[in-house]
Amino acid sequence: MLTKPSASDLVEAVIVSLSNDVLPNLTSEKAQVVVVMMQGILQTVIQRIPVEQQIMAAEQSQMTAAFRDMAGVIGSATGPEADRIRQRGRDLGSRPDLQVAPYEENAGGYRTLSQGLVDTLDDLDALIRGGNKNAEAALIRMREYLGPRVATEFVTNVAGVGMAGRG
Repeated sequence: MLTKPSASDLVEAVIVSLSNDVLPNLTSEKAQVVVVMMQGILQTVIQRIPVEQQIMAAEQSQMTAAFRDMAGVIGSATGPEADRIRQRGRDLGSRPDLQVAPYEENAGGYRTLSQGLVDTLDDLDALIRGGNKNAEAALIRMREYLGPRVATEFVTNVAGVGMAGRG
C-alpha cells in the first residue's frame, strides 16, 4: 500500500478540492451547507484512519475478556440461557488478543521495507548487467513478490475516467 500519499492525505486533498473547486461555484446556500457537512464527514475519516485498527484490536481483547468473565460469573446457573452464555465464554472468550502496532509504526516499517526493495532493484540491476546469474534468480524472486503487490495496489487505488487529473 502507498504510505505517501497516505489515505489521510488523499481524503485531505478531496476536502481542499471541495473548498477550492466546488464551493465557489455553488449558488445555493443549501448546496454549500451540504458540501461543508461532507467536509466534516471526511475530516472524521481522516481522524479515524490512524486509530481504527488499534481501537478494534483493543475492543476485541476487551470483548473476549468480558465473555470469559460473564461465563465465570454465571457459574453453575441452570437453563439454556446460562448454557449459551457459558458456551459463548468458551467459544468467543477463547479468541486470542489482537496485537496491532500504532499506525505510524506500521507505516514507517512499511516505508523502510519498500525503500529497501527499490535499493535492492538498483543493486540487482548492476549485478545482472555484470553477468551475475544469481542476481537474475533473485530478481525473479522479487518479481514473485512485486506482481501480487502491484495487483493489490491497482485494484485498491483505481481511478475512474476523469478522476486521474484535474483538467
